[in-house]
Amino acid sequence: MTKTTSIEPKHSLKTVERLQKGLPREMALKYGISGATDQELLQILLRTGTVKQSLAQVAADLMQKYDNLAFLSLATVDQLTEFQGIGTVKAIELQAAFEIGKRAQKQSQLRQGAIVSSNMIGTKLQQQLAGCQQEKLIVIYLDTKNQIIQQKTIFIGGLNTSIAHPREIFHQAVLLSAARLIVVHNHPSGKTAPSKNDIQFSKRLVDCGEIMGIECLDHLIIGADEYLSMREEGMI
Repeated sequence: MTKTTSIEPKHSLKTVERLQKGLPREMALKYGISGATDQELLQILLRTGTVKQSLAQVAADLMQKYDNLAFLSLATVDQLTEFQGIGTVKAIELQAAFEIGKRAQKQSQLRQGAIVSSNMIGTKLQQQLAGCQQEKLIVIYLDTKNQIIQQKTIFIGGLNTSIAHPREIFHQAVLLSAARLIVVHNHPSGKTAPSKNDIQFSKRLVDCGEIMGIECLDHLIIGADEYLSMREEGMI
């Protein structure tokens, strides 16, 4: 078995100090759940190991295989039960925990009527789209005061599918009488660097918007743990 590495948040205790303090559940009670590492959160959910493998090792194996919680959240029951110490019940419990997190994010999504900025939208949608294995193009339609009229998913496709045509975006803008819009799409690779097609598409959006009198304020690219504003980068 390959050696696993501990994944520690910036402000967590060192590994040796954590072991001296006690078990993850007790430490969470004392120091707060937000201070737990990804591996410790998994230990709290899994609760027990096996005769041959400790609880800590089961959690470490999961993190070594999937690298982070975003990728682990996409694992199927069959994939999870391949790990020693994880049966069907524990696999379902893990999936339930991830689903609760996903639903909480969706329920906190941008509200109609809220005044927004590229930073606010980027932060919100980065949480929603991180780890998504399908490319999605979402448009936030705004009025003259930058208040949200509608958040609409325009396009969902495979990794190699070409992106939606500007006419689909502006057709909806006309129907909504939107004055401005912000376009957002994710890179399933997790990297935010825009492709040549991304840049060309963004410029087409800006040009179309100028003709129609509907301003394209920004095009955001969502990655695994960050987003990129093409407006802030001077690309549009």
